[in-house]
Amino acid sequence: MKFPLLLAALMAAAPAFADELSDSQNAVQRTDRAGQKAQGKVEMLDDKAQAIQAKYRQLKAEKEQLALYNRQMEIIVASQNEELASMDRQIAEIEKTERGVLPLMSRMVDSLEQFVDLDTPFLPQERQARVALLKDLLTRADVTVSEKFRRVLEAYQVEVDYGRNIEAYRGQENNVSYDFLRVGRLALYRISNDGEQAWLWHKGKNNWVALDSGYMRDLRQALKVAQQTAAPELMILPMATPASLKETSGDAS
Repeated sequence: MKFPLLLAALMAAAPAFADELSDSQNAVQRTDRAGQKAQGKVEMLDDKAQAIQAKYRQLKAEKEQLALYNRQMEIIVASQNEELASMDRQIAEIEKTERGVLPLMSRMVDSLEQFVDLDTPFLPQERQARVALLKDLLTRADVTVSEKFRRVLEAYQVEVDYGRNIEAYRGQENNVSYDFLRVGRLALYRISNDGEQAWLWHKGKNNWVALDSGYMRDLRQALKVAQQTAAPELMILPMATPASLKETSGDAS
């Protein structure tokens, strides 16, 4: 009978088949593990590729920002260079102006000093002190040219204002105290402290000329007006004309 022989053959072949099946299963498992390992490497490489791509994009963006920054800085540097060049030109102009202004101010102060010496002798100490202060100011390095020029013009303005107002002040001549009355630059009067004598400065004679006693009331009233102790009013005051003056000998005291 063939069946027992076939069965015996199959039974004899079963262990070999089982071994082959086990080997196949092991091969499949190794393949799966190899595939998983390969998949892991692929995923790791993909992550690295994405990281590299992200880094590339970041570097590209930084490069663009840096290029934009450099262009902006070039514009700023160009503007600063223009400003520096402008400042250099201005400094050169200022130095050139100073070379012209300083001698001009010196001449102005000299002219002012000469004017004060030749002018009607009112407030002589105050005005001479102002000129001396200006002379000292011009030699100081810690004062700007603009401030020096302002002070010189201010002194000129003070002199101009003297011709527009009246003023009363007390001063001394030859160690004698007097009240002085200045009416603009038209007239300068000297009045004794008792109010009984008065003199008018005669510029042509460069001397004081005694006034007639008839002018004393108006002079005393004008002195009060200048001192702002009386209301302004119309007064008749003598001027330096031969008809209204009589000359005293020398400087009356």
